[in-house]
Amino acid sequence: MTLRHFRIFQAVAEEESITRAAERLYLTQPSVSIAIREMETHYGTRFFDRINQRLKITAQGRLLLDHVRPFLSLYDEMEVLFQEDGYAGALRLGGSINVGIYYLPSRVRAFRLRFPQIELQVQVNASELVEKLLLEGQLDLAVMGGPVRSRHLTTVPLFQERHVAVCGPDDPLAGRSVSLHELLKAPLLLRERGSGAYEVFQSALAHTGQAPTPVWESVSQESLLAAVRCGLGVTLLPEEMVRKDLENGRLAHICLTDVDLQNTVHLVHHKNKYLSPAMRSFISLLYEDRAQER
Repeated sequence: MTLRHFRIFQAVAEEESITRAAERLYLTQPSVSIAIREMETHYGTRFFDRINQRLKITAQGRLLLDHVRPFLSLYDEMEVLFQEDGYAGALRLGGSINVGIYYLPSRVRAFRLRFPQIELQVQVNASELVEKLLLEGQLDLAVMGGPVRSRHLTTVPLFQERHVAVCGPDDPLAGRSVSLHELLKAPLLLRERGSGAYEVFQSALAHTGQAPTPVWESVSQESLLAAVRCGLGVTLLPEEMVRKDLENGRLAHICLTDVDLQNTVHLVHHKNKYLSPAMRSFISLLYEDRAQER
């Protein structure tokens, strides 16, 4: 099997179409079909089912795709590294939304000051999407709160992120100590399902058999905070994100008496990903931060 076969396979798997894969790679449709047939013959298995003139990847195809993506990503990185004079590498960094607001900016600034020769690109998005981009080889590293589900990703704990319940200063719960059961009676303003913040709250509720029923759901923390400041309900967010609002009285703290909302923030990369010098440099910077905070 050649590099060409693997590129064709990846394109067909992602496009679910011989026609679109051929257009993407500037090849003829027969060339793409022949390459897929050669791969299936070589490995003695079917990578795609042909259903209603559409291609659906099989379980064996998904297994191969999990290996092909990091392999091609590493090859492309190597090509750039050794073909461009003076090139010091690139880093595609991802972050979940909470972490991208209060943690990553200062670290990215420190990294750029220390390694100005390294090309750095940052994507901040919902945890589920960041995980997907890591699996597809579109990100090299990520810093994420919340659970990481894929067995193909390596996770390294960085720090514990404490979440707190807050409300507007005029809310009846402002400054009170309440149980989780009491909190659930208030209008809940929460991050979207699948986010790290939502998963932290859902995990705390697991032993109660209850599920949160938010009256306001948003991917935007600013939207949640604006609604809370207006007295529309209560929310739960990382303590670092609401610290200033608590200090200046724009928000009030609600003390939960029977639960401590903790979340582990991880450094994440694909388990088959080669740790390039740029990746190692960023990891070292984060480890320095962790050592200083202890």
